[in-house]
Amino acid sequence: MNNSRLHLYSKFLTAATLVLIAAGGLVTSTRSGLSVPDWPLSYGKLFPPMIGGIRFEHTHRVIAGLVGVLTLVLMIALLKTEKRPWLKGLGVAAFGAVIAQAVLGGLTVKYLLPAPISVLHACLAQSFFALMASVALFTSREWLGEKPILSENAASLRRLVLATSGFVFLQLFLGAVARHSANRASVGIHIAVAFLIVLHALLTYLKISREKTILGRLDRHAALFGLLALIQIFLGFGSFVFTRMLEKTEAPRLGAVLFTTAHQTLGALILGLVVLLTIRIFRLYQKPL
Repeated sequence: MNNSRLHLYSKFLTAATLVLIAAGGLVTSTRSGLSVPDWPLSYGKLFPPMIGGIRFEHTHRVIAGLVGVLTLVLMIALLKTEKRPWLKGLGVAAFGAVIAQAVLGGLTVKYLLPAPISVLHACLAQSFFALMASVALFTSREWLGEKPILSENAASLRRLVLATSGFVFLQLFLGAVARHSANRASVGIHIAVAFLIVLHALLTYLKISREKTILGRLDRHAALFGLLALIQIFLGFGSFVFTRMLEKTEAPRLGAVLFTTAHQTLGALILGLVVLLTIRIFRLYQKPL
């Protein structure tokens, strides 16, 4: 597999991972996590009757299996064709993460959705998506052809995006805690951090746009981050209304399913975007000697 094909394959795997995260979000939002009592099979079958919550849980498992196979192929391709040892290591780490995620998925079923394991399962999924997005970046022509940009603002910009990445991951953790447990404090902190992230998105864009030598694409990258952060605020508000303000119903409302699933999926996309932005800024921006 040559570099261009490896890059396209990595992008496809990144997209498949995002679909998997959305499928997992549907399982939680539709309260289908315990629709199938056994694991890894579903009622002892590869193809159980697709009725009720089974269709969400089993579909999630099928997509997870496909992502696992795709990740195995990626690891083998990187080990065979990649010259950079650290990128080979990322391929091995990615496959290890898939195995760990599968085990966590099985444990959530076996122990009836315990909050700590469910939260860890959610956070690892988001982290894996960011890892796949990073591999796609590292195999791109753009990455191989970029040259450092000397800037007096390099140190401050690096600190800003690194802190932003940390806040985004913290936000995803808080969201997972709020979603999988009855912890009310996490909801309030989650809301506060959301506005902090929007502020960081604005500061990041302003700092990058002031650079005379900055690549236009990186400028747009930062602008997209800000736009998605604002959309995420809207989705978060909708999720809060449907899950916290309205009376809970026996079957989840369609609005609750759509808002919470979209909110979770966009959270993963924002994490991947911020991680890529951070990586590129650390590589591009260097302080003059």
